[in-house]
Amino acid sequence: MKGHGSYELKVINRVLIAKIIGAWNKEEGEKYFSELKRITRDLIQSPWAMVVYIDEWQLGTPGSDEVTLELIQWLASHKLQLVAEIYSPNVLKKMHIQRMVNSSKSDINRQYFSDDKDAFSWLETQGFSLNSD
Repeated sequence: MKGHGSYELKVINRVLIAKIIGAWNKEEGEKYFSELKRITRDLIQSPWAMVVYIDEWQLGTPGSDEVTLELIQWLASHKLQLVAEIYSPNVLKKMHIQRMVNSSKSDINRQYFSDDKDAFSWLETQGFSLNSD
């Protein structure tokens, strides 16, 4: 089956930047997970952080949720310390994310932000800079 949804990934210093777009199915979730593991290969040896832009995400199928739960467990076991979730206030997204996180029993420190300026400031206070200095 063809993947539905899309994403963008890049690494800046010790921070993975992810942008999640569209409605996802299991195949797109698996593709994302595989690419995330590849791009973070050099990060996972020591603590790192993640910024996730999800304004354009339109949730996903139960199959993509299964992959997400696996991903959360993988992230927690590979030294991810912080996640800054960036999206406009949206009760449905917030409830869905909370349900997924609660199901995963992960202790990753997550914070929600409505803009990236505040998210980047928070990461900076936690020792994860997006500046190139």
